[in-house]
Amino acid sequence: MIEWYPCFVDVEASGFGPESWPVAIAWCDHTGEIRRYLLRPLPGWTHWDPAAESVHGIDRTRLAANGWDPADVAARLADDLKGLLAFSDAPDFDAGWLGRLHRDLGRPMPFSIDHADDLLVGAMLRPGELLWQAQARLDRAKEELRTTASGRHDAGYDVGFLVALWRKALGEQVKVNHGVGPVPELTATGSFRRPPGLR
Repeated sequence: MIEWYPCFVDVEASGFGPESWPVAIAWCDHTGEIRRYLLRPLPGWTHWDPAAESVHGIDRTRLAANGWDPADVAARLADDLKGLLAFSDAPDFDAGWLGRLHRDLGRPMPFSIDHADDLLVGAMLRPGELLWQAQARLDRAKEELRTTASGRHDAGYDVGFLVALWRKALGEQVKVNHGVGPVPELTATGSFRRPPGLR
């Protein structure tokens, strides 16, 4: 059983350009537990791209009704990730949206972000193997896991996909519930409850 997980992070946003802002953020801690939050818009967060909404399926009415105070989400991010290196499958985009969150709150971003593939290829690399060989196995693992996915684009599921890839990189058999079956049970704070047996 895996005792330690990297901190993976994913962001859904109001659009794709420099005026866009985060609408949902998810990350996991070192136990593999995933936290996911919708963000209520801050003043000045007005840009909205219907094309982005069609990808993540989150509308502005839902954010206004169910979104968390961005300052609370930033505080929770800092509690879990302060001083750490987090990993994303789209670090340039995610770092931009997380940077906007922290800038607009007047806070420094308390962690840095790197590409998840660099971490995963390193974990998959076998003695005497070339990097391209490990990258090819990672690409095959991604395709295999995607065949079980529903196609839903959601920050929590996307972090779950990276957690599953980490487990696979370390040699575990992974039966992915990545968009298949019921949504994982939520805790009182809105994070996904860890499955039984995961410490």
